[in-house]
Amino acid sequence: MKKALPLALAATLVGSAALAQTTTTPPTTTPPATTPAPSTTTVTPKNDAATGMTLSDQQARAWIDKTVYSSDNKNVGEVAEIRRDSSGKVTELYADVGGFLGLGEHRIQLMPGQFKFGDDRVMLNMAADQVKALPKVAK
Repeated sequence: MKKALPLALAATLVGSAALAQTTTTPPTTTPPATTPAPSTTTVTPKNDAATGMTLSDQQARAWIDKTVYSSDNKNVGEVAEIRRDSSGKVTELYADVGGFLGLGEHRIQLMPGQFKFGDDRVMLNMAADQVKALPKVAK
């Protein structure tokens, strides 16, 4: 009984304190302008022969792990690395090709004249058997 009385008293005080509080609505203000979220879609770079292909850092990162297709429309691998000069111009593309589920694949080096960026994929200017014949480079 001695314990029940302080508990009941505490519950009453807490309950009445909650009732005594008043809520005020904040003044209405114009919400701040929202900036659009960064786009997660891949932007296809210009494949301009005169200036070459240029990519920003974000665009270059977005192309990593994209699928690489041969000219005969076969999936031959995926983009492993893109190298660019100081202006963002693509100088080399490295792709991991061959193999199955990551086993037996090897890395190849491609120069800008050997590929182009397409709709969420890289298209090579060579057939799948020509890709297999390209020399391996160290990872």
